[in-house]
Amino acid sequence: MSDMFKQVLQEIGYNLVDCGDHWRTNALYRDGDNRTAIQIYKNTGVWTDYIRSEGYRPLKNLIELTLRGQPDKIKSILKSLDTKPDEISEYKPKALIEMEKTYDDSILDKLFPNYNFYSKRKISEQTQKDFKVGLAGGGNMYRRMVFPIYNGHSQIVGFSGRRVDDNDFAKWKHIGKKNNWIYPSFLPNKNNIDSIIHLKKSVYLTESIGDAMALYDQGIKNVVVIFGLSASPAVISYLSGINLTKIIIAGNNDTGSKENRGLMGSIKNYLKLSRYFDLDVLSIKLPPNGHNDIGDAHEDSCDLVTWSKEVTDCEKQRQFISEFVAKQSQKFSKSDIKKAITLNE
Repeated sequence: MSDMFKQVLQEIGYNLVDCGDHWRTNALYRDGDNRTAIQIYKNTGVWTDYIRSEGYRPLKNLIELTLRGQPDKIKSILKSLDTKPDEISEYKPKALIEMEKTYDDSILDKLFPNYNFYSKRKISEQTQKDFKVGLAGGGNMYRRMVFPIYNGHSQIVGFSGRRVDDNDFAKWKHIGKKNNWIYPSFLPNKNNIDSIIHLKKSVYLTESIGDAMALYDQGIKNVVVIFGLSASPAVISYLSGINLTKIIIAGNNDTGSKENRGLMGSIKNYLKLSRYFDLDVLSIKLPPNGHNDIGDAHEDSCDLVTWSKEVTDCEKQRQFISEFVAKQSQKFSKSDIKKAITLNE
């Protein structure tokens, strides 16, 4: 059904942005120009307009709103779908499984304003307050520093929690649809990070929130967290909507490990992003002075502003990437290998 929904939506004028399990687009039916205002789930067609906040509705409703005054065309399009018109007008409960849950801001009142964990890592209290972090004293995030995740409509859609105790629990725990997160771009601060990224026309991609806070604490606030080793379709979609002149992949450098997963992940992200952005926009910037990650470098009082101003020889870096992929070809996909070969052509 996903392909059919996509075809129909494009035929009636919607420019869809792929965000994993759903599309984002502007509200064509009301002449809206916000490219992320409408969210449409691929598997059901169920959609919502975040600007109007009128809840979730069936695909039939969006088609009728968009083509109002054209009853024959509406009937024809509904008939073209491989189902009965009445079936796509029903709001099926199972669709709820795919919908992004939102949380009231009052839930943050349960977090303790205890900043000791990150203060020991030289993250200022003001930066922690900007990131809305607090210590959970109970529940699913017990004994974790919890970061609320906001979407572009100032709604909390999830949480990321960092373990504070030295135990066998996972270092990070996430609640929500992590692959949809664009963080910390939409934190509801006076000068939000999304506006800073647009202003600077550049962005640093980090593996974790800790690294992002380290950069932010030293005044480098144009940051986006990819929550691991691979940039999600949602992050790529977000970046593609900005006129960026620089995308700096600031991943880890696990030189002390048997396999340098951080460097490997950075190179894979570089190759992935090279399918959407000019090569001159992209660069990889490893943590300074041989540190494993940017958070460690910050804790060790490294000057990240000076580090950020160091010029990367992009041509030399492309050559390094090509050679690295050739030597480690068994760990890269065929498409990545093919792309790496053509980097310096």
